[in-house]
Amino acid sequence: MDSEQDVTRRDFLKTAAVAAAVTAMPAIGAPAILASPGRTPVRYGFIGTGSRAMELMAALTTIPTGQCVATCDIYPVNLKKGVEAIGGNPRTYVNYKELLDQKDIDAVLIATPLNLHAQMVVDSLNAGKHVFVEKCMFFKEEEAGLIRQAAEAHPQAVLQVGLQRRSSQLYRVALEMIRKGALGNLTFFRAQWHRNNNWRRPVADQRLERQINWRMYREYSGGLMAELASHQIDVVNWALGAEPISVTGNGGINHWKDGRETNDNVQAIYEYPKGQKLLYSSILCNGHHEFSEQLMGDGGTLVITIGHGMYYREQAAKVSTVAAKENWWAGATVTKRATQQGIQIFPDQDDKDGGFIDREMRFAKHWLSSMGIYEEEESHDPNWSELSNFFASIQDGKPVAAPLEVGVSDALAVIYGNRAIDTGQRVFWPKNQANVA
Repeated sequence: MDSEQDVTRRDFLKTAAVAAAVTAMPAIGAPAILASPGRTPVRYGFIGTGSRAMELMAALTTIPTGQCVATCDIYPVNLKKGVEAIGGNPRTYVNYKELLDQKDIDAVLIATPLNLHAQMVVDSLNAGKHVFVEKCMFFKEEEAGLIRQAAEAHPQAVLQVGLQRRSSQLYRVALEMIRKGALGNLTFFRAQWHRNNNWRRPVADQRLERQINWRMYREYSGGLMAELASHQIDVVNWALGAEPISVTGNGGINHWKDGRETNDNVQAIYEYPKGQKLLYSSILCNGHHEFSEQLMGDGGTLVITIGHGMYYREQAAKVSTVAAKENWWAGATVTKRATQQGIQIFPDQDDKDGGFIDREMRFAKHWLSSMGIYEEEESHDPNWSELSNFFASIQDGKPVAAPLEVGVSDALAVIYGNRAIDTGQRVFWPKNQANVA
């Protein structure tokens, strides 16, 4: 066995205490405020109770630190569904400004069509409310300044954007691996979100077509770039601590010729300040390998998406940056198996002792834990974690998972990406844009 790979379980036992301490730590995303029963929950109103709201409400019903006291939607069917989903008999409104006038509401959650986000965020901040807004934070480039102005006028207000990967324990572990050198020098990213469906919702009354299928019409929607790519672009921004400097793209309506206005396929190449590239693809005619992000460096590759992550190490002989940094992968299993087949960042929920391979995989995972990186499982759905974080930011001043400038950078990347696709020209970022933490 090569000397680099010749590490025994005795070496592992030397770090077992560290591993035990790491795995005993509270799960990322589980707020400390849950340990303080009797605290008055954050009273919130929910604006826009459509399909995305249903996903958030499923998590909200299990979070005791928030209480829904009002819901709002202009579509009676959705308004009724929202009340039934959240429970507790909240007051209902059709006009969101009437909801904002209610003095007993501390915060609002906004999950309306994209074109409405910016004005609702501004109005909510000006009404003295804390705000959670689904991505993208705004629809048009000039709206960034309006939101900044309102946020600066109300510095006590918490403003969080619904980029739930920022609240995923899996993604946080992946980012920590990057920070500790597991990938070496980050050079290239590839992300995709592929589906094989028409993205259309059934409409009984055709007068409601644009209201119900708003994602298909450019008056309201940024299409695939806004609804899907935004999550994945944010992962790359996060990993690099920067936003792109330019983007080129292509796309079209080539499969679903049904009157839609937003593209049914998009492809884009984003360039970052040090020459790193993100190659992005989203289509609606094939769902093979549905979605993932691949983060690639000269030391290794991470393939991640919510619920699953794999690490693949580059062969040591070809690595220059990692080996000298921390001798990060010293374990036999980690070194050999990660190069050949990859190792899973989190174990399967039903991981059983099925023989030698299972035992070796667990050894690799424990080694990750000993490095202070690996947690035993993703203990909470990222929707749950991002909403818990929102309430904890209001009550305890916990750092906001996806604050204003993260949301600004994400929304601009979508806007410029769509512009590049529409014009066929390379689009550059303004020089005064700030880096993303």
